[in-house]
Amino acid sequence: MEKNTDYQISSSVNDGSLEIIITGKLTKGEHDKMSKEVMALIDASSAKNMLLDVRNLMGRLSISETYERVRNYPSHIYRTHIAVVDIPENSDYQSFHENTAVNAGMKLKFFTDIDAARAWLKSK
Repeated sequence: MEKNTDYQISSSVNDGSLEIIITGKLTKGEHDKMSKEVMALIDASSAKNMLLDVRNLMGRLSISETYERVRNYPSHIYRTHIAVVDIPENSDYQSFHENTAVNAGMKLKFFTDIDAARAWLKSK
């Protein structure tokens, strides 16, 4: 029997951007499962822009795990503009993740305001 997850994923399309909202608690063992679920949503969408709202998600990868994960994203992710919305308390993590992603060639930017994230995506 499969264990229930402590996180929830919902998605919609807003102004041509795929919006994915992840809430709840993410345990260390669930990162790969959650990542596969998010990638499946991206793969099923034809949107070139994505907003990922993780403001109500507890649990983050470590710095070294983030670095490794960014280096192993599928190639089509690098063609997608990604706006991540998170809380200000995660700013150190956001800064590292954004710098690592941009250095790897991704089009990713972190925001603490969802309207600013949507405006950035709309400009792309």
